[in-house]
Amino acid sequence: MTGTRAGQLTHQPALPNLKVPSASGPKGSPKRPREETAGLADVFPYYAGFSFEWARDQLSVIAPNDDDVVLDPWNGSGTTTLAATSNGHRSVGIDLNPIANLVASLRGGVHAVTEASDPPPKPSGSFSTATDPLLSWLSPQTVLRVRQWTNHLQSQAKPVSALGYVSLFRVVRRLTERFEGSNPTWVKRAASPDQLVHVESDQLDVLLVADQRYILNRLRSSDELGGIQATLITASANRLPLANRSVDVVLTSPPYLTRIDYAVAYARELAVVGVDIAKDRSLRSSLMGTTLIRPGQTANVPSYRTLATSLVNDVSKHKSKASAGYYLKQVRQYLDDLSSSFDEITRVTKDEATLTLVVQDSYYKDIHIRLAEICIEEAEARGWKLYAASPKEVTRLLTAVNTAARKYPKGKVNETVVTLKKG
Repeated sequence: MTGTRAGQLTHQPALPNLKVPSASGPKGSPKRPREETAGLADVFPYYAGFSFEWARDQLSVIAPNDDDVVLDPWNGSGTTTLAATSNGHRSVGIDLNPIANLVASLRGGVHAVTEASDPPPKPSGSFSTATDPLLSWLSPQTVLRVRQWTNHLQSQAKPVSALGYVSLFRVVRRLTERFEGSNPTWVKRAASPDQLVHVESDQLDVLLVADQRYILNRLRSSDELGGIQATLITASANRLPLANRSVDVVLTSPPYLTRIDYAVAYARELAVVGVDIAKDRSLRSSLMGTTLIRPGQTANVPSYRTLATSLVNDVSKHKSKASAGYYLKQVRQYLDDLSSSFDEITRVTKDEATLTLVVQDSYYKDIHIRLAEICIEEAEARGWKLYAASPKEVTRLLTAVNTAARKYPKGKVNETVVTLKKG
C-alpha cells in the first residue's frame, strides 16, 4: 500500500474494468441485519461476516463473466457459495468446521432436497453411549435416540442427510438453551446428572420430523436460489486443495482476531456429529483464531511485515498479565495462519483475479488491531494491488460481552470492505 501508513486507510479509485459497489445505501454495507431471512440465513445461526444479498450484489460486479469461478476459503455456512450459485457461477467453499459445511450443503442444495427423513426404527438391541459427547447435555436415553437418528442419516442421500443433521442441530440447540450464558460463544455443560435434558424417543421424533418439514417449506419457498451446485470441501484455508491459478474471484471474510472460539460455540453441534472438543482438541486447535496454542510455538519472534510486527511488539510489551506469554503466542499463531492463507489464496488465483475481503478491526486490551491494513499489507507483499477500501463503523460487537476487557479505553471499530486485484 504505497504511501499509506497505519491509521491512514485510503479510498482508491477503481480501475475501469473493476466497478466497485458503493458503500452507501441499504445494500452498501455487508453487515448482516439482526434478523436475516434472505438466503435462508435464519435456518441455522452460524456466524457470517456479511449478508447474502450484499454478497450477491458484490459478485454481480466483481464476477462479471459467466464462467468465473468464485472461491471462499473461509466459507462458513455458505453465504458466498450460495450467492455465487444464485448468480449462476461455479463456486468452491472451503471450511475446516464440518458443521459449517453441513449447513452450507443444505442451503446450497435447495432444489435437491425433496423429502424429509422418517424416524429410524427402534432396534431391540442397544449400543453403548457411555463416552458420547452429547452426554454433557442430554440424558443417556435421549442420546441413544439421537444416535439412532445419526446412524440412519448416514445411509441417506446427501441432501436428505444434510436436512436431517441441520434439524438435529436446531432441535438439540433448543433443548439445551439453559446451558447458554451471556457470552454467545461459550456453552456450559451439565454439572451433575440431574441437570441433563431428557426427552422421550417419540417426542424427539415428533420434534425432528416437524423441524425438517419447516425447513423444507422454507427451501421450497426460496425461488431466488438455485443454479449450479457449489463444491464444498472440508479443509483449511492455509492448505487449499485446489490447483494453481484455478480461481477468478475470491469473496470472503477471514476469522477476526477477537479470541472468539467457534469450536466451543458449536460444541453441541460438533457433538451431534461425534466430535468431542473436550477430549479431542485437534479440530479446535486447527481453526484459525482459536484460543488454544498449538504445540511447537517458540520464544523466537518470526519475521513479520511492518504492521504485524508492530502489533506483535505492542502485545509483547503490554503491562497486563500474560501479554508477553499466552496472548503473544495467540496473536503470532493467528498471524502465521493469516500469512499462510494469503500464500494459498495467491497460489490458486489467476492473474488479474479479484479479491474482496470483509475485515473487522478489534482491540487487544487498549491496543488497536488494524486487521484490514494488515491484510492489505499481506496481499500487496504477494503482488496484489489495492483498488478500494471502504471502512464503516461497527456498533454491534460480540467481543463486548467480555466484561473484563471493558476497563481498557478503546476507540471505534471499523468493518472494512477491501478490494484488490492480482498482478
